[in-house]
Amino acid sequence: MTAPNVEKPTLSIPWEGVRELFHSWSGKGDLFAGLAAVLRNDEFSRWTKREVERRAHRVLFENCCQSLQRMPVRVRDWLAIIPVHSRVSRVASPAPQGRIDWAATRQTGWPPREFVGRTRQRTSDEALLGALRWTVERMLLVYRDASFRDLRRKKPLVDEQLEALDQLVKRPELQQVASALPDSAVIKDLRRSGPNWRIVADLADLLRQEEGPDLIALAKAQIMPDEDLASALFHLGVFGLVLTSLRADGYRPVSLRPLHGGASGAAYEVEFAGQTWYLWFEAGGLWPKYGQVEPYVEATSGLLRPGQTKSPDIMLINEESRRALIIECKYSRDHKYIRSGYSQALAYLTEARTSMIDLGVAFVVAPSEMVSTLSTGDTLVGPVSFCAPEQLKGAFMAAFAELCR
Repeated sequence: MTAPNVEKPTLSIPWEGVRELFHSWSGKGDLFAGLAAVLRNDEFSRWTKREVERRAHRVLFENCCQSLQRMPVRVRDWLAIIPVHSRVSRVASPAPQGRIDWAATRQTGWPPREFVGRTRQRTSDEALLGALRWTVERMLLVYRDASFRDLRRKKPLVDEQLEALDQLVKRPELQQVASALPDSAVIKDLRRSGPNWRIVADLADLLRQEEGPDLIALAKAQIMPDEDLASALFHLGVFGLVLTSLRADGYRPVSLRPLHGGASGAAYEVEFAGQTWYLWFEAGGLWPKYGQVEPYVEATSGLLRPGQTKSPDIMLINEESRRALIIECKYSRDHKYIRSGYSQALAYLTEARTSMIDLGVAFVVAPSEMVSTLSTGDTLVGPVSFCAPEQLKGAFMAAFAELCR
C-alpha cells in the first residue's frame, strides 16, 4: 500500500450518515474497529483495529512533521529549558544543615539537642514535565506506527529530532514524573513557557485530538487523507444514511449487533406493517445463514486459487416476502472503477435472485463529485441505479416503499 498523500484533495464523505453511527460510538476504538470491519472484507487484506490505527498514524505523523522540524536535535538543549524552581523549607536535624536559625535552635535547649535551619530545594514543574513526557511518548508511538510499513516521507527528515526525543524520555528528569495528557489549561501554560515549549504545545495539541470525544474531527484529520481509510469511512457514512432515511420516515431500526467486534448476522431489524426486514452490514454471512454456498464460490471452486465469498456492502432483506435492496459503495476518482460497481451490484442481485429473493433493487453509490444525476438501468433481475449519497436517501426509501407493497 502506498503512503497517504495528505495534500491531495479528498472526495466528499456523507457526514450526516457518519454522525448517525458516531452517536452510539464511545471513542476512537469504535471508529478504528468500524473501519476495520469494512476493510477486513477486502479479498486481498485482513485488517484489524490496530492496523487501522497504525494506518491513521501515518497521516498523523505527516501532520506532526512541521512541528518536529522546529524542535532541538540535542538532548542538552532540551534539558536547558526544563523549568526548575527553588523552594526553601525548614528542617531540624542532629547536625547543622544549610543556614542555621540560631534563635529557633536555642529554644530546643543548650547545648542544642537539634539544629533548626533552612534548606533550598530545586524542583521541576511537574505539570509541564508530565505534559512533555506524554507528548514525547505519544509522538514516538505515532512514529513507530507510521514506520510499521514503508513510509515514503515527502517532507524533510526529522530523524535527529526524533532521536533526541527518544533519549530525552529516558532521562530521570522525565522518568520521575507521571505522563499526563495535557488539557487546554496546560497547553496554554506550555505556550507561555518559551519558544521551544510553544512547539511542544503545538505538537501536544495535534496529538491529543485523537484522545478527544470528537470523532468527526478525528475522522477528518486522520482518516479522510488516506484513500483506503476514506473509502471505508464513505461506506460507513452510506450505511448511516440508510439508518437516518429509515428513521426519518418513521421506521425504528433496532440494533441486533455492533458493526464490529467479529459479530455475525444482520446488524439491524426493521418492523413495518407486520413485516420484518433485516439490515445487513457486509452481507457475506447471508449464505451460511441460509445453509448455502455462494454461486461465485461454487463457480471458482475448481481453480487453483478458489474465490472467497463476496458480499454486498449493505443489504436490506425481507426473508418472508423474499425481497431485498442491495447497495454497493464506490469511493474513487477513477470513473472505470466506479462503473465496475454495476457488474458487482448486478452479480449480487443475480445471486440473491437465485435462491433468496424473488424481487430486488440495487444501488451503486459514489461520491457527489463523480455523479451528475441519478440514473437507472432495468435488467431481468431488477433495476440497478447509480447515485450520490444525497440522492440515495429519497431513491432508497421510494424503492423500499415499493417493495413493501
